[in-house]
Amino acid sequence: MRASIPYETAEERGVFLELDIAEKNVLKTFAPREPGAIEDPCQAVMKAIDSPVAGRSFEELVSQGKKVVFVTENQFRAAPAELALPALVERARNAGASVSVVIANGKVPPLSDDEIRNRVGAEVVESGVPVVCNEAGNPSRYAYVGTTAAGTPLWVLKEITEADAVITISTTQATLWGYGGSGMVIPGVASNETIETNHVMALAPNCRPGNNNCSMQKDKYEALQMAHVAMGINVIVNNSWEVIYVNAGSPVESHRRAVEHYDSIYRFDIRDMNEKADIVITGSSAPTDHLFFHTNWAIVNCLPVSKEGATIIQATPCPGYGDWPGFALMDLMKDFMPPSGENHEKALRSFFTRERELWAGCIWYPLYKAMLSRQVKIVTMEKNLADARATGIDAGDSLQGAFHAAMEHHGPGAKVAVVPFGRYTVFTE
Repeated sequence: MRASIPYETAEERGVFLELDIAEKNVLKTFAPREPGAIEDPCQAVMKAIDSPVAGRSFEELVSQGKKVVFVTENQFRAAPAELALPALVERARNAGASVSVVIANGKVPPLSDDEIRNRVGAEVVESGVPVVCNEAGNPSRYAYVGTTAAGTPLWVLKEITEADAVITISTTQATLWGYGGSGMVIPGVASNETIETNHVMALAPNCRPGNNNCSMQKDKYEALQMAHVAMGINVIVNNSWEVIYVNAGSPVESHRRAVEHYDSIYRFDIRDMNEKADIVITGSSAPTDHLFFHTNWAIVNCLPVSKEGATIIQATPCPGYGDWPGFALMDLMKDFMPPSGENHEKALRSFFTRERELWAGCIWYPLYKAMLSRQVKIVTMEKNLADARATGIDAGDSLQGAFHAAMEHHGPGAKVAVVPFGRYTVFTE
């Protein structure tokens, strides 16, 4: 069987690495049947806000004299807010509302002027609408709104707490902690203390890809309600970076509906499989593929289809972003390598002493845990190899070479599963 493994970047699409696998070794390929693009995403958003799946319509939320805040994701999320936001802003202004935009960048550094224009649309910036970024390390910018049932003290950006209507635009996609798109308050517009407290839940065993009922997700849902977010606009983008689904409505219910739709495309039931794979091969598609910090999620997503001791090979170019090299932030786990029981305890202690922050740990720690029970091989650009290897990651620039080494290790009877779009894929065990 010839497998085509996506090896795309945000700037270079349609790139695949070809790999021949003997038929006797092929266990299964898990490739989603993705629907085609919505022809006019902006029109789809307008239709969704007028016919919400739950809660009040846009017209009911936006009226004369109201202070309306639109909240978008940062530059590392796939939903093209810049396509719809200009029309949303214009419509709110025409209704007599005062409008501002908040970029929910959590603890990621504030966006540059060019990044803001790309994220919200040049028309919005040129219209004079105020656009601000989250600034988690500045306590003066936040208001305390209460403590969640899980014990997270909730400090929220004042632009949010002072608004009459808050409307979010986010990407629904499987993540390491359930599903993205629900984090528009935590971590999006929350303070450092709130983010770090919530992200301790990333250490919980139930915090895993595809579990929408994990502790961390429930806390995020409660934060949306406590911050009085009125409407969530939820977008699903396929691996070709095309919008394939849009809904809107009260933030928790509308997000849950979006998750159901996502699962209908990208979730695979493996409960009837007689065996799991010795080798799993996955790749990286174009949406926001700049940093291994974001693409490595695919490895964790592939755990359920692999045996303990299996090899997971990920092909991911990771060209970098601005001044950030492709493996930026991965050195945060260097002190705990190689993965071992003793080093794992050191990693855990580092979180609770605040030596390591969990806003980043919630991403590298699941990979680290995977490496305790699986061999991980990365195929990436040659310029990344020194950084990856310095961190302790087994990295090379040849998919064929990585596969050959895995076959040598597991033997001629090794079973191979192919998960082309691992970052998007979730499994039911």
